[in-house]
Amino acid sequence: MSTSLPVGPPTLGLHLGADAHVDDQRWLVRALRAPAGLDGPPGILQGGLAAGVAGALARSVDRFGAPMTRLRSRLHAPTPLGVAVEARVTAGAGPAHHLVETHHGGRLLTSAEVELAGHDPAPRILDLTELATGPLPEPQPQDAYPTCFVCGPEPSHPQGLRLHPRPGAPGTIIQPWIPAEELGSDRTVDPLVVAAVLDCPTVWAAIEPIRARGAIGALLAGFEVHHYHDIPVEEPVRVVARFDGIDGRKVRARAAVLDEEGTCYALASALHIAVERLPDGGFSPR
Repeated sequence: MSTSLPVGPPTLGLHLGADAHVDDQRWLVRALRAPAGLDGPPGILQGGLAAGVAGALARSVDRFGAPMTRLRSRLHAPTPLGVAVEARVTAGAGPAHHLVETHHGGRLLTSAEVELAGHDPAPRILDLTELATGPLPEPQPQDAYPTCFVCGPEPSHPQGLRLHPRPGAPGTIIQPWIPAEELGSDRTVDPLVVAAVLDCPTVWAAIEPIRARGAIGALLAGFEVHHYHDIPVEEPVRVVARFDGIDGRKVRARAAVLDEEGTCYALASALHIAVERLPDGGFSPR
């Protein structure tokens, strides 16, 4: 696209077309493009980024600038990389609420509700907080998603995070993270990156029961992220996750970003769908 605006940190390479129109249902419509390298499965936008981009799209039309309160997203089909998809934003049911959708080829990819009303008080989440204060397990690089932007051992994106899974007690993940300055602005991590980082650990916390059912892995289908404090760049935090249950192909887990003092910066609840093969751009597990 000849004229575009960065979505999230410019270093990611996500861009939103500057040309826009309002359709007959009062949605603001623009083109969105995610570059190669932001993979989950190869060629597919990483699930947390696909969900979290709704927050950046809502921010692009927000007039007040309050911090993100929460994001609730459904992933209906994989988002392809390297092509323009249609991004649609409209006002939600209340002040500071926005509805966001993405489409490609006439197919709904994601739908989300975003609230930009400032941070809520952090809840007490004792089972996740205890993970942030214990010893760090050893990293165990995985090969199911080798090029994943967040957890892959061989990401092609220059900002690939290489947050290798670190299994703790059964059904838990405990990972250290020092966010790079390039992943945010004003010395805080961009919420889009936070969503990405909270996604992968919820898969790895559940990987044993997923594979016990004959699946190779799982794809994000529903994601809710609450933000309680800005995450500072270049400061150590922990990303922790806990498996909550599996029902057929439906897998549920939670993840949080905390520091060693127990401060909760963000909390996510994830619904994954266990799959026997990974998508190739035209496959949806839902």
